[in-house]
Amino acid sequence: MDKSIKIFVPASSANLGAGFDVIGACLDIWNEIKVTEEKFSIDIEGYGSKSISKNKDNLIYKSYLKTSEIHGFKEKEISIQCNNSIPISGGLGSSSSAVIAGIYAAYAINKIEINTDDIFQIASDIECHPDNVGPAIFGGITIGFNDLEKWFISSVSYNKNLKFISFVSDQKVLTNESRKALPKEISRKDAVYNISRASLLINSLNSNNFDLLKYAFQDKLHEPYRTPSIKGYQTISNAAMNAGAISTYLSGSGPTISAVSLNKEVTINYEMLDAANKLGLEGKGFISSISDKGAYIVE
Repeated sequence: MDKSIKIFVPASSANLGAGFDVIGACLDIWNEIKVTEEKFSIDIEGYGSKSISKNKDNLIYKSYLKTSEIHGFKEKEISIQCNNSIPISGGLGSSSSAVIAGIYAAYAINKIEINTDDIFQIASDIECHPDNVGPAIFGGITIGFNDLEKWFISSVSYNKNLKFISFVSDQKVLTNESRKALPKEISRKDAVYNISRASLLINSLNSNNFDLLKYAFQDKLHEPYRTPSIKGYQTISNAAMNAGAISTYLSGSGPTISAVSLNKEVTINYEMLDAANKLGLEGKGFISSISDKGAYIVE
């Protein structure tokens, strides 16, 4: 490749509603990655500029190498320039975006024909979170799952007017560490609870009937075990609901607290930020639509 390419990868909100590890949404917040086949270097602007590795253990580069290896290609050094708008370790899919960027880089550098299903398989194998990589690759809201060592994806209809309002605090939550707080077993009662809510989520989105949607964001598989360690979760969630949100939930493993709404998104964002400020909690608010477009390359 004798010229640079640009890869655009969107944010994603996983564990959507009661869809723990399964359902996620693609958000209209984007990382831009410029890749050139030349002497190795990594430059980062925006989120992670001081904390993300600029060595070959960088997740984008590691995913690029892994994908090249899968397709039978040897390492070709590349330079990577990132302009990151997705907060890191926040619950909006920053690690998934890096994995996907690395995979797309390998396809472009090695001149492999783009096949989104193959990319989804590789990304899910690396990240193990189809509710993050699925929507970021295919766009929209997706259901992702594994069966017999193959990953599957199914798109969900949704109202284009839905808005996601997310408060991303400076609290750091690592997914692997956060998972240690989850129980190894759950009761039948809690399993049925989540099945009912996840079913309601899909039905509400498909039928465009939001009367019961707030119940579809109730969860007993991960939120009860994760939210106690996230400062301000209940207070900020209550502020969003009082401002007119349909419901709130923990995006990914947190610390991002997200609200879903059809309107009043500016007011909801203000009230969430105000509640956080009164708690002395630093952070930033994001208002986003669902992007029906996933990751893509510009030559």
